[in-house]
This record gives sequence, C-alpha cells and structure tokens, in this order.
Amino acid sequence: MILLTIILVALFLLGATVLIHYEVLRITGKLLPDLPIRARQRVLVVIIACLIGHILEVGLYAIAYATLLQFPQFGAIEGLFDGTATDFFYFSLTSYTTLGIGEIHPVGPIRMIAGLEALNGFLLITWSASFTYLMMQRYWHPERDRRD
Repeated sequence: MILLTIILVALFLLGATVLIHYEVLRITGKLLPDLPIRARQRVLVVIIACLIGHILEVGLYAIAYATLLQFPQFGAIEGLFDGTATDFFYFSLTSYTTLGIGEIHPVGPIRMIAGLEALNGFLLITWSASFTYLMMQRYWHPERDRRD
C-alpha cells in the first residue's frame, strides 16, 4: 500500500508539473507578440515566466513532501532539517535542480519521489531553455533596435 501511494503521488506530481509548465509556456508564447515592449524585452518576460513556473512546481513538490511526511511509514527527511516550510521548499529546490547538496536527504519510500523530482526538474528546466532559445531567435535582434 505504501509503494502504491508513492507511485500515485509521483504520477500526480509528474503530470501536474508538466501541465503547469505547458500552460506557463503556452500562455507566455501567446501573450508575447502583443506586449507593448521592445522585442528583446520579451525575452525577459520569458525568463520571468519560466522562473514562476519552476517556483510553482518546486512548491508543489514541497507541499507533497510536507503532506506525506505527516505519516512516518513514508520515510523522513534527515540532516539539517527542522520541518519548516522553508526546509521543505529548500529540499525540493535542491532535488528539482539536481543540485542535491547533501546536508538534507530523504530516507525510506519518499526517496522515490525525490529521485523522480530530479528527473522531472531536469526535463522541465531543459524545456524552459529550449523555449527561451526559440523566443530569442524570434525576438533577440540587437541590430534592429534603435539606439537611444
């Protein structure tokens, strides 16, 4: 039952974060052409939108960790960890970015979610980089900008 719960939570998190990311990029791409700003400034909007998406996704994982760890059978997060919201967000952020500093680490079944978060984060960060590259190709033309 514990493994099934971990799998279901992991699948939910994977699906939810991909949908969040898809919608953030879709909405951003749709709004960009109509923004009353210089073309190159649109790239800043892309970067901000991607950061917002990633922060939401990290936060979703942090909420999942905080919820699951209310039940000891799912494991624990050990090390320099007090169980504060900041600690959960920090652990999620280091997992999502594959940084994994190591002073905080999961034990027990929750490790599966942490591992999948790293894979998920890597893919979504790469997706953001690809989207940013495409938008830079479209809008980043310094030779066209007028000098002020």
